[in-house]
Amino acid sequence: MKTRWMLAAMLLFVGSGLAAALAGGGANFDHLTDGDRNVLQERFVKEIWPLLERNGKNGCVGCHNGKIMSSLKMTGKADKDFRMLVKDGFFLPDDTGSVLTRVTSSNRKKVMPPAGKGDRWTKAEVEVLEKFVMDLDKKQQ
Repeated sequence: MKTRWMLAAMLLFVGSGLAAALAGGGANFDHLTDGDRNVLQERFVKEIWPLLERNGKNGCVGCHNGKIMSSLKMTGKADKDFRMLVKDGFFLPDDTGSVLTRVTSSNRKKVMPPAGKGDRWTKAEVEVLEKFVMDLDKKQQ
């Protein structure tokens, strides 16, 4: 009898974890206060969003709007995409999948944008993104 209860409890635990994962309940990297989130979102809209939209359909937003198979799927709406990028860890410094790492990569298989899909980010553009990522990271701590 105890074995059945233990088995049922384990199945319930595993099932709820699986349901959360399938429902997008993965890790949440957003540890900002509401005030910091609002300030950083305003900065994102002014400083980062134009960089993500540049090159139109060959830019980050144009390419990652659900048409391609990628872990980064953007909606094309700055406010929603900001929250998703923060929550899903795309602004983590030194992370292999972060936007900053991908636009500065020297690995042709990992660099964004890929060859033939728009211009590489300029040094000035990378510096804007880098400052934003560092400021966001300070607020997350």
